[in-house]
Amino acid sequence: MTSMRKEDAPGARPRDATLVDVLCRRAADEADRPAYTFLRDGEIEEETITYGGLDARARRVAAALMRDDAAPRRALLVFEPGLDFVAAFFGCLYAGVVAVPVYPPEGRDPAGGAARIARIAADAGAWRVLTTGVLVRALAPAMRPALGEEGSRILVDELPVGTEAAWRPPAVGGADIAFLQYTSGSTATPRGVMVTHANLMAHGARVAVVLGLDPDAVAVSWLPVCHDMGLVGTLLIPLQIGFRSVQMAPLAFLERPGRWLRAITRYRGTLSPAPNFAYDLAARKVTPEERRGLDLGAWRAAMNGAEPIRVGTVERFVAAFAPCGFRHEAFVPCYGLAEATLMVAGGPAGEGPVRLAVDAEALDDARVVVVPAAEAGARVLVGSGRAMPDVAVRIVHAASGAPARDGEVGEIRVAGPTVAAGYWRRPAETAGAFGGPPGGGLRTGDLGFVHDGVLFVTGRCKDLIVVRGRNHHPHDLEDAAVAAHPALRPGGGAAFACDAADGEAVVVVHEVDAEDAATMQAAAAAIRDAIARRHGLAVARVVLIAPRTLPKTTSGKVRRSACRAALAAGRLAVRHEASDLVTPAAVPPAPPEAGAPVDAAAIEACLRALVAEVRGVPPETVHRDTALAALGVDSAEAAHVAAALEARLGRRVPLAALLEAPTLGAVAAALGEGRA
Repeated sequence: MTSMRKEDAPGARPRDATLVDVLCRRAADEADRPAYTFLRDGEIEEETITYGGLDARARRVAAALMRDDAAPRRALLVFEPGLDFVAAFFGCLYAGVVAVPVYPPEGRDPAGGAARIARIAADAGAWRVLTTGVLVRALAPAMRPALGEEGSRILVDELPVGTEAAWRPPAVGGADIAFLQYTSGSTATPRGVMVTHANLMAHGARVAVVLGLDPDAVAVSWLPVCHDMGLVGTLLIPLQIGFRSVQMAPLAFLERPGRWLRAITRYRGTLSPAPNFAYDLAARKVTPEERRGLDLGAWRAAMNGAEPIRVGTVERFVAAFAPCGFRHEAFVPCYGLAEATLMVAGGPAGEGPVRLAVDAEALDDARVVVVPAAEAGARVLVGSGRAMPDVAVRIVHAASGAPARDGEVGEIRVAGPTVAAGYWRRPAETAGAFGGPPGGGLRTGDLGFVHDGVLFVTGRCKDLIVVRGRNHHPHDLEDAAVAAHPALRPGGGAAFACDAADGEAVVVVHEVDAEDAATMQAAAAAIRDAIARRHGLAVARVVLIAPRTLPKTTSGKVRRSACRAALAAGRLAVRHEASDLVTPAAVPPAPPEAGAPVDAAAIEACLRALVAEVRGVPPETVHRDTALAALGVDSAEAAHVAAALEARLGRRVPLAALLEAPTLGAVAAALGEGRA
């Protein structure tokens, strides 16, 4: 394997030990060069910050942090999408303070979001909260304590210009922790991955080589910047290599997926990563009229970090956007995780996805038998690329740590300079996951194999479903389910096991677009039939839920364990169940059809019906004097409601009108009077 030195990476210098070094140098050498651009609503260029401007704002934040020499040197970062987060993150680095990015308390469970922040803050031992005055004032009084006491907050949008002069360079080196990436927080035991400055520098240098990045590249992203793919992949790597990054809010993409592709067209984007569901959503939602205005010919690295990569997703996206200049070779399947900074394997760019047909039955027995793709019982897999330079990927038996033989599926282990320093304040978990016996190397918990140098990810150890001694990967059952009936939403299913009298039984939860009982009964029956035919497996229970309610991570990956727990606790928006033990839930009536009257009363009725749809509850339980947040509607669901309401009214419905209005009745009144 080729060894790489730090100075070999595009844009790097031998003296660059940290990103502080990189930004200071860029501010001195190319102060007026654009570094980051933020698009309001995914379309309007709200703000562009240069390297010189970012350096000044980072120094301002750092000076505020340095005024207090308290022992804890960790700060919570709580921001809405925008460039204030970027200034705050680099301000932490400039102060030698460990950044702890988290999401603001919002969505269907603001109290739960506040509790999550509190758990992470306590675990990290954060002594300061960086946020904005705008966000503090926007939150309800009950939610403001999530942002710490008033005296512990630093409002980065209100720091006086000129205070940056008090900044002094921190004494930080490669071994110091740059930030804590929390992989959890929804439970009582959040875990913070310790990512060092050296991890970031090593990772960026290798990604630059694998993807062919240079200062002429352009990143375009809607990914949340609080998490690894958005933070490391679209904020930190561009600065390290020296190219521009164009950002928009995740909600802007969810509201209108075409905004993502229009931004790539407008800025000649070359790098834009996204999870599997985003490519599917764009292929389904971007209209032929929108496609005619797209030019995706500059896009060289369309990264897809799903585990595993879906063959159908690749085919649908290429078919939809090849006329817009998108090339099949631009798809860069990759694999990574926060514990390895981000990317472990991928590409190289320009080669396109590698497919391999294997015998499905053998794969269920952890064996790799290559067969012709057309052969009965074949399963086509998409590779996640080759290991990055100086990153060792090994396949081992999970229990013993012994190396797997060629043709065997095993646990993926990773070693190299990008592997993080461990879990914050969790020595036992660090020893078990980061290089402890048996076998050594980072234990990813993922299953896979290497064929001709390409890594193929087949599932996760903890997600395996074992029925009568045979292994079944949940994503295979989910693939069979979604193809079974047109009313089932792509990327909207979760398969998992539950305890039964004779072992494990299979449950499939799936989002459904239908509203009538007959269609849902047919969809549930089709799921059972498809899985029985393709996998010889009986599904004990099919649960159909409202659109956009399946538990997922912020990057769009299905949270199967969370789905299982939510189902057991009765927290899913159930529309229909097919089980010998469960009575089907009532289905809310359909909203008014397009073309219905548009006075305030009709709009209110339509709005209530749409909210009932996304929440999976009867419309009579949705009251006009209640706000969306109080009804448990998150931002993604609100985007769905806005789009559906637009279709019925035939005019623009600003998402802010739904999210900011005090009640549903107020929304309807504003729309009826043309004030929104």
